[in-house]
Amino acid sequence: MNYSIFSMQVAMPLRGSDDPAYRELQKLVRTAPERTNYARMHDYYGRICNVLRRESERFELGVWDYWDDPSRAPNDFQDWVDGLEGKEARTEPAPEDGRPRYLVCTLAILLQHGSTSDQRLLAHCDIPEAKLWTRGTFHHLLKGPGLLNFLHVKSHLVYLLPGDDPACALTDVELASEDWHYLRRLL
Repeated sequence: MNYSIFSMQVAMPLRGSDDPAYRELQKLVRTAPERTNYARMHDYYGRICNVLRRESERFELGVWDYWDDPSRAPNDFQDWVDGLEGKEARTEPAPEDGRPRYLVCTLAILLQHGSTSDQRLLAHCDIPEAKLWTRGTFHHLLKGPGLLNFLHVKSHLVYLLPGDDPACALTDVELASEDWHYLRRLL
C-alpha cells in the first residue's frame, strides 16, 4: 500500500509551570486512546488540534509538511519517529537565568495515499508560497486532522516537550541549536 504524510511541529513560549495549554496538552498526550478505535482517534486529534489552534498566536517557530509522494512518505514518517529520539527536554531543571522556556508539540500522520482522507488533506494543504510560514497558516492546517477518517491512517504520533516537568522545558538557546535547525520563525 502507498502512503502520504502530514506533519507539523510548533514551538511556543511556556507561560510558567501552570500554563493551561501545556497542562491540557500534557493530559491529552497521557490519555491517548487505543489505535483500534477510529472515532476516538478522530476525537483525540481534534482535541489536541483545538488546544493548539487556540494558542496559535503564541507560535514562534514551526515547520510543516504534506507529501503525497508514496516513495517519500514512509521514510519521512520514520524520520519524525527517529528524529524525536534524543530530543527530550533536559532531565534536570535549567538554571534560572530569566530566559524564556518553550514547549514543543509535534504531530505526524501517515495515511493511505489516494484515500478520501488524503484527497481532503491535499486540498487543505494547498497554501500559497507567500503564506507558508505564518501563524495563520498553522492555525488553518491544524483543522486538517479533523478532515480525516482514521480508518485511512496507518500510523500517527503526538509528542510534547517538556514531558512531566515544565522546569525542564527547552530554552531559546537550545531551539537555536543544530538539533532544531529546521524550525522556521513564524510571522
